[in-house]
Amino acid sequence: MCVQRIRKAWLGCLTAVVLGFATAQAAAPVSIESLLDEMTDRDSVARFPETDFRLRQASSYDRLSKTPKEPEGWFANKDHTKNFVRVEENNGRQEWVIMEHDAPGAIVRSWMPDKRIPSGGKTPVNTKIRIYLDGCDEPVIEGHMLDLFNGTSLIPPPLAHKSLASAVSFFPIPYAESCKVTLDQPPFFYILTYREYPADTPIRSFTQEDFQAARPVMRRVGKALLTPAGATEGERALIDARIEPKAEASVDLPAGEAAIRALSVDLAADVDPQVTRSLVLKMEFDGEPTVWCPVGDFFGTGAGIHPYQGWWRTVGRDGAMTCRWVMPYRESGKVSLLNLHTQPVPLRLEAVVGNFSWDERSLYFHANWRHQYPVATRPFSDFNYVTLTGRGVYVGDTLTVMNPVPTWWGEGDAKIWIDGERFPSIFGTGTEDYYAYSWGGKHTDFYEHPFHAQPRAHRYNQLNPKTDPTERSTQGYSTETRTRALDTMPFDKSLQVDMEVWHWKACEMAYAVATYWYGDADTKTNRAADAAEAARPIVPPPPASPDRLLRPARRFENAVECETMKIVAKSGDFPAAPQPLHRYGGQRWSGANHLFVRAGRIGDFVELRFPVEGDGPCKLILHGTRSYDYGVLGLSVNGLPTGEDVDTYAEKPGPLGPLDLGVFKPVDGAFTLRAEVVGKNAKSEKTGTYFGLDCVVFRKETDNTAAHGGK
Repeated sequence: MCVQRIRKAWLGCLTAVVLGFATAQAAAPVSIESLLDEMTDRDSVARFPETDFRLRQASSYDRLSKTPKEPEGWFANKDHTKNFVRVEENNGRQEWVIMEHDAPGAIVRSWMPDKRIPSGGKTPVNTKIRIYLDGCDEPVIEGHMLDLFNGTSLIPPPLAHKSLASAVSFFPIPYAESCKVTLDQPPFFYILTYREYPADTPIRSFTQEDFQAARPVMRRVGKALLTPAGATEGERALIDARIEPKAEASVDLPAGEAAIRALSVDLAADVDPQVTRSLVLKMEFDGEPTVWCPVGDFFGTGAGIHPYQGWWRTVGRDGAMTCRWVMPYRESGKVSLLNLHTQPVPLRLEAVVGNFSWDERSLYFHANWRHQYPVATRPFSDFNYVTLTGRGVYVGDTLTVMNPVPTWWGEGDAKIWIDGERFPSIFGTGTEDYYAYSWGGKHTDFYEHPFHAQPRAHRYNQLNPKTDPTERSTQGYSTETRTRALDTMPFDKSLQVDMEVWHWKACEMAYAVATYWYGDADTKTNRAADAAEAARPIVPPPPASPDRLLRPARRFENAVECETMKIVAKSGDFPAAPQPLHRYGGQRWSGANHLFVRAGRIGDFVELRFPVEGDGPCKLILHGTRSYDYGVLGLSVNGLPTGEDVDTYAEKPGPLGPLDLGVFKPVDGAFTLRAEVVGKNAKSEKTGTYFGLDCVVFRKETDNTAAHGGK
């Protein structure tokens, strides 16, 4: 530790002690451990911060962007290369300064892409990053900037991780007086988000010694983030009903000082996507409405059920949607569901209500929604998510877009004004960067993390078959969601959140955005209930342009698709239906689909029949799917077992097979494949008895003696 930092740390501790004697209740200094604890303290976001701060950001946004009055510069898009603070000499070496903050603070989120693309090629960035704190000449952190922040080096996952061609870190780096971040070569794209505290805030600056001492806390927090537990204790408020069109069902919450600590809405897994748009969640606390939002947008799944897991919300494959935001009230609360769909909707809502102690910092939870179609991409514009007036804390948003053409739509920068500032203190480098991934036109796919996710990904298209047959399209629907913990945005007077509409083509898109925030009773929003837009049919994407044809799904040679086979028998009324697999890399499966069987218990089975020509023996090879809630299967053909049981569990969805079933003769010109759940993996989530069957590849055999029964 340098001399300056020893002196500052000693003075900070002395100040805290003196204040402690004066008030008998001095606040503990901000530190690595206090910030890590805050990251998983759900109650903390329901109150205005006790240790006040404002969120700021250093990024590589195009410096031509100065004022909305100059549109050419305001929407400039060269968010890289020349956009830094200065170049300086340190210890005989040249360094590029990308962040300089001369006040107490803490870096709470960093983002950078994992590739640079000079002259059209892709070259890994081997840039060294250095972080200097409190005026010291030696960095407290030094290393390869991607390794440091992608979970493979100093900072463990999920506090730092890879996210679709990005390195994203949420690890807090506090500092008592100042912070400077440099690179050893000209920067490319970068975003460093940090808290700015008042000058007298006691802060224990980051040291490697404190970092090592905090490892047990890191492990505890990381485990909590990856396995979020909802509230189980408290009174239950239930809606279990079939809600008719234009009707509303409501439940009053327990009277008195309390808070919703978990809220869930259960729909059918195969529910019409229009239901998630036209079924509206409404809440009011202490007589004032605070939430009006379609359930799909509220829970971050967009239009339809698109599973993912985050710290604040989880959407399951079975249609169960859960959120864990704390929603306090002083005297009364009510939760309602309004059905603006044309069909009845059967559902179940449960709110778990527990204790809460209201004080002068307590805030009400809000969720607003905005939908617009068409949104013209020319001229460039800013799409306002929400504008708030009063005191509050912004905690997240979900964006669902419909892109009618294959070209990339997400170049638009986030622009966020806090407390009436003249220039946004948060100015981003792209919509995909705001939602924590990179190179959106090339690296769009399903992903999830405790604080951000893309639960619905784009369609696959053949954009340039001559040069890159694997390139993907961004045409169709996608949903991005981001929630906040240490990077929440407190405001005293106002908050304005905008996102540029910046598309490479002139077209008309659909935008839907839900915003989540806490505020005082008199904090106002510019978003009102919009029943007409929620009831409006979801905008269908037009077919692909003639010059950009949809890439045909690859089919395995001599394959019969399981989703096309006739189901001749099954053990119950559980669903068994085709499921598209584009979000998981559909080209890895034959036809980019499989038969998804939602078997509910051990012993459930399906039998599939498919005809073949001739009566000679055939070798049969099965392809299927592995996933996190799949079971152990016993397989047979024409009533004859094929071999050992097959465990289809995997941490992430992926292909299963090829599985050699053996050589069989058809019976009455067909084969009957039976798949039965005979067990489940201990790691499998929820039921652990689902399974997926892709296709059966068959090959004619000339040796009749090989047929079986045997291999």
